[in-house]
Amino acid sequence: MFCSQCGAAVAAGTRFCTWCGAPLEGADAAGLERERGLLAPGPELGERLEQGRRQQPRRGSRRQDPYRERIQQLRLQLRALKLDLRQLNAYLANVRTQYYMSAAFVPRGLLRWGYKAIEDLRLMQPQQQKQLLQQKIFELERELLQLQQEQAAWRARQAERWEGEGESGSSFQ
Repeated sequence: MFCSQCGAAVAAGTRFCTWCGAPLEGADAAGLERERGLLAPGPELGERLEQGRRQQPRRGSRRQDPYRERIQQLRLQLRALKLDLRQLNAYLANVRTQYYMSAAFVPRGLLRWGYKAIEDLRLMQPQQQKQLLQQKIFELERELLQLQQEQAAWRARQAERWEGEGESGSSFQ
């Protein structure tokens, strides 16, 4: 089983991703609780649960999470940028390794200094790209954190509203 948010492999029967914490869409809550012995098996219970999932709640219903889609997009962008950063770091490490492996064979003095200057020039643009990538990742992580905080506040308001409606008698029967 794989997480639909981050693509990480998760154990079967898990409700939340162990990597990103996202709820797993493929997890059947009734099936999990039945496996754990919390619900007695029975077709009428399964039918009621399925019916409840299909029914649209009445007036004052829970809205779709307005933050979910943007958070998913940000996570995907972050994954792509982090992959680019890893590739760039691998390139930088490769260039440095080549320099250190061959620097021992370059005579000391002006020739070695020139060889080092060439290596520095080869690394200048990738270093700048690395800094830009790191800055972009930082900005996206900050935006993601802000959205997640707003989402948590929105969910808390929805839960309070849902509980308030449940107490007033407008919940499912």
